[in-house]
Amino acid sequence: MTKPMICAILRKRRENGGIMQVGVVIFLPMEELMEIEKFLAFTEELGKKKKGKKEEFEKLQRLFERFHLLNRKYLDKETFDKATGSITSVAEAIANTVRYLDTEIAHLRSKRMKLPFENVELGEMQKVQTKNEMLLKEYLAQYESEHTA
Repeated sequence: MTKPMICAILRKRRENGGIMQVGVVIFLPMEELMEIEKFLAFTEELGKKKKGKKEEFEKLQRLFERFHLLNRKYLDKETFDKATGSITSVAEAIANTVRYLDTEIAHLRSKRMKLPFENVELGEMQKVQTKNEMLLKEYLAQYESEHTA
């Protein structure tokens, strides 16, 4: 995973004259966004497809179950249950989880004074995100190899 770039820190003046940090605007690298967008476009095509839709949905369900096992800490049971209904809902749940992890990783990286548990959490998030990327790339490559051969 490449390092996200932090673009700006949003600040707000307090009534007592101090400055409070409100948020951080983060721009993810283009290859990260392209991978997620490619996955979403791919699943959108699957949703429109009529022939073989059920088999593809089952493959996507298996991918989502593996994805959920990796991301149990970041993908709650309620979201997992809601997403099992259709191809687009599964894809959106995966994409939103990947985006969430990217922003959390960037936020923890940008912190100057990290607590020890935050360093551990950052390392765990980076490992999970790397596995997520490999899982999605593997799924897309498998689909492309099946349909080009």
